[in-house]
Amino acid sequence: MLVLKIYLWLINFIIALLTAINVIAWGYAIRSVGNPEFSLRFIIKLILNKWYLLAISAAFVSSLLSYTILRSKGVLAGRYFLSLSHVATILTAVLVLGENLKPIEWIGLILVVIGVILIGRS
Repeated sequence: MLVLKIYLWLINFIIALLTAINVIAWGYAIRSVGNPEFSLRFIIKLILNKWYLLAISAAFVSSLLSYTILRSKGVLAGRYFLSLSHVATILTAVLVLGENLKPIEWIGLILVVIGVILIGRS
């Protein structure tokens, strides 16, 4: 049972890390490709962009790994447990992209982490 919990926490950490990579890669993809437009030229430019490919790959692998959590914990508890990826997204935006959080947002972030810890213990 303990091994399963450690395994699920490890998978959840990897999912959170991949989510953070996804956020950073999307940021670089948007910067390098430019303003979006609905044209074949833009779509080809986007699809061939290395940052876009990294973002899509990270999201795909993260989605596949999330099935392990959902299968083990069930859909309701699993979705809450996977909220750690939202925390990773927010922290990445703060640390890498220079976003600023208000105190109430920090409190919300802490409450999400507490919730994930409580659900992860069950």
